Amino acid sequence: MERIKIGLIGFGRMGEKYLSQLRASGKWEVAYICDVSPGAQAYAREICPGTCITGDEDVVFNDPEVRVVGLFTLADSRYRQIRKAVEKGKHILAEKPIADTLEHEKELVDLVESSSLLSAVNLYLRNSWYHNCIKDFISSGEIGDLAIIRICHMTPGLAPGEGHEFEGPSFHDCGMHYVDLARWYAGSDFRTWHAQGMRMWSYKDPWWLQCHGTFENGVVFDITQGFVYGQLAKDQTHNSYVDIIGTKGIARMTHDFRTAVVGLHGVNVTERIEKPHGGKNIDRLCDIFADSLASGVRSDALPAFRNSMEASMYAWKFLEDAKSHDLPAIGSEKELEAIRFRRSRMKDGYGLLHKR
Repeated sequence: MERIKIGLIGFGRMGEKYLSQLRASGKWEVAYICDVSPGAQAYAREICPGTCITGDEDVVFNDPEVRVVGLFTLADSRYRQIRKAVEKGKHILAEKPIADTLEHEKELVDLVESSSLLSAVNLYLRNSWYHNCIKDFISSGEIGDLAIIRICHMTPGLAPGEGHEFEGPSFHDCGMHYVDLARWYAGSDFRTWHAQGMRMWSYKDPWWLQCHGTFENGVVFDITQGFVYGQLAKDQTHNSYVDIIGTKGIARMTHDFRTAVVGLHGVNVTERIEKPHGGKNIDRLCDIFADSLASGVRSDALPAFRNSMEASMYAWKFLEDAKSHDLPAIGSEKELEAIRFRRSRMKDGYGLLHKR
């Protein structure tokens, strides 16, 4: 297969992750790396001496040989960039959320769906081996009828005010992945919900949120997410799991960001599967995208802009619901300052801002 020319726009933490996987794939040629930061440009020149490095995104958009643009900037830039990509006839690989407001996200969904361009967004959990393993187990009938979906993801993670403000509070920035995952498992849309939030360290937005409710098909769910899990603990840890309960059996998963463990307990099968976690699954996303371009047929495994917009929409709805109830504020600004100070000096930790 002829290598696909791609231009990367945004060369922070995620941009570098994509670069690594695109170069390893053999299916892609990274023609451009674009970033407005002189430091990012210098680093890109150091590690990619044969690639054109620029601070002007129009250089990328105006090159007719570039078939795909990878948009890895913050959400406040993506609305303009996605519109420009469609105007210039470029296929689009983007981070989530696809824009900085829900209105912009809906507009972009209509725009890309009315075009002939291939687009995909990095909802990486859909391409994880462990969730696909569990979904196949559900489809086999081993747990009976799917009844309850329980998802939890709590880490020390990104501290309030530390960055990503255009991606929204914790439950939108990160939690929309788990909103999307619940819908993906249920194969249905949300019908009812009730959310409870917590304004940790008295920050203006809830940095922990738990939401439970029902889907249109009667399946119930609960999602718990927060970057609040032992921020100042001497030895940091996290709590991440999925617990799928059927009328006859169960399937569950836990991980430590290095290894994922799946437990399958069906009517005929009991199995424990342990494999490498796989991280953000960017290698799989890029391969599926390349294969879809080559075949001219969009793979069902490619997360669509609409998937991202709908997950974003419900994450905002759950946050709004939490704000309509009692929203306690516990902790002090002094504690939050201590958290930010510690994280600014950490070399290894959860969700650290990219440093080179």
